[in-house]
Amino acid sequence: MNLDGFENYIDKKILARGYDYYRDNCVISIKETAAGTYEAKVEGTDLYLVEVKIDNAGNIIDTECDCPYDQGIYCKHQVAVFLALRNKKNQKTGDSKGISPNSKDTESELKAQGPKTSQPPDLKKTLTARTKTELIDFILDIASEYEEIKQRIELNLTAGNEEDEIRKSIALIRTFIRKNSDRDGFVSYEQAYEVSRGADLVLEKAASALNHHKPGHALDLTLCVIHEMIDLLGSADDSDGCIGESIEESLALIDEIVDEELSPLHRESLFNKLMEEASNRRYRDWDDWRLQLLDSCSILADAPVLRNKLEKQMTALISNGNDDSWHANYLAEKVNLIRYNLIEQNDGPEQAREFIQQNLHYSDFRKMALDRAMNQKDYNLVISLAKDGEAQDQNLRGLLHDWMQYRYNAYKLAGMLEEQRELAHHFILDGIFEYYMDLKSTYAASEWGSVYPGIISMLEQHKRTYQPAYSRILIEEGEKQKLLAYVKTSPALVESYYKHLVPEFKEDVFDLFLQYINATAARANKRKDYQGVCAIIRNLRKAGGKEQALAVKQKLYNQYPNRRAFRDELSRV
Repeated sequence: MNLDGFENYIDKKILARGYDYYRDNCVISIKETAAGTYEAKVEGTDLYLVEVKIDNAGNIIDTECDCPYDQGIYCKHQVAVFLALRNKKNQKTGDSKGISPNSKDTESELKAQGPKTSQPPDLKKTLTARTKTELIDFILDIASEYEEIKQRIELNLTAGNEEDEIRKSIALIRTFIRKNSDRDGFVSYEQAYEVSRGADLVLEKAASALNHHKPGHALDLTLCVIHEMIDLLGSADDSDGCIGESIEESLALIDEIVDEELSPLHRESLFNKLMEEASNRRYRDWDDWRLQLLDSCSILADAPVLRNKLEKQMTALISNGNDDSWHANYLAEKVNLIRYNLIEQNDGPEQAREFIQQNLHYSDFRKMALDRAMNQKDYNLVISLAKDGEAQDQNLRGLLHDWMQYRYNAYKLAGMLEEQRELAHHFILDGIFEYYMDLKSTYAASEWGSVYPGIISMLEQHKRTYQPAYSRILIEEGEKQKLLAYVKTSPALVESYYKHLVPEFKEDVFDLFLQYINATAARANKRKDYQGVCAIIRNLRKAGGKEQALAVKQKLYNQYPNRRAFRDELSRV
């Protein structure tokens, strides 16, 4: 599979989704970690890591993504990265197009498979050549066959009042749901993307209403989307987050609506709608979305009467929380953050600071206090607040790390060298290599040679050699004998470290490669696995083991005569 024609091997729906991700700049970074090996970060429901290995001819010889998608070989995140890599390759060769014109699907064809698309110029030319009557007849014919097209025409092109528009919007969303549901009304994982397209169209209508200074109507349209999508979640597989994403986009649009310059009358009207919405039972399992609605209310609550209404609802939310102590604490913290925003925007900075001090037992408030102390260069206060946080959250690993990091930065900025070095050892033991380099910078070169062996010994004694920091330290200090011993504990590591071991330990490296290849081949049972084995053989050749690569390729070819796909892949090595 080549970068210039990978579309031939991937499902069209996944291609369309991947193009949307590529077009929307969801590929936030790509770096070449080794020759032909790329690591990309793709922003989706979460931040996903995609790895791609390509050869000099642009063949994709191996690729992986850590997203949960398991319905096919390739996911939309990988497609987005393939497109980005192709764009990178074409820019190097002077071709400015991000999508190769030689591929089976051109950019315009890929766009046409997803929402918010533009039609290719030849189609526009075809339509322009027809008479108005011909076009009307053609559109009527399509609308009679496809209900969603009929409803889109009615929603966007027919005159009507706002109430009619709401009714048509709900009908359009439900048509997409019905069309993509099975006979029992369930929406499968594969159809979740398509089913949310109706919601996307209505959100576009809501954004248009806001642009035309109709905030109330924009809010009504947005709430339609939220209602239909939340109700749908109970009968859909939203593992990829498409339906939830529609709800998140709706809540983001509500934030834009309430941020507009509004008259007092409009503010109160929107506030009351949002308060009523937030109290609805549909949010009983979706507290985060309810809290986002209440947060939007807080922006509008600039009058005492509105603020009192909001306070009563927030108090009721906390008291109605379930008995789970973690959940109750979570709700209380989020509600107090809304209260803090109210105090900050209505009561002034002094009362806001007092409120922070009263709520230091919540992590978000402690971080606010720490950031303020850090900005004021009050490093003793930072250290005190951080230590209190460590004592309070000693069983919460993530928060404990955050507080220690604040303390470390305070030591560093305050010039407390011994304290900084001591804490750096803790972070290194935790496997964070950056602190190793930071620690190294605090010593003269003549001193460091007697310091770092103790750090290596510390990691070995605590059995932390499995952490990436251990191998990176060995590479940094040129401890190749120790690095070889480390790689021998797991031959699969040879792919990552062979460049640091040859030529000094060439024969050991070749032997490790052969162990890894034979073990991987024994487990392989599908083409993707076979491609992985061949990728390892190619790396053996890159390491200088051309003869060994040829020999193991021939051995495997003879060893597995009944695995045609495997032999096919081996013949390409």
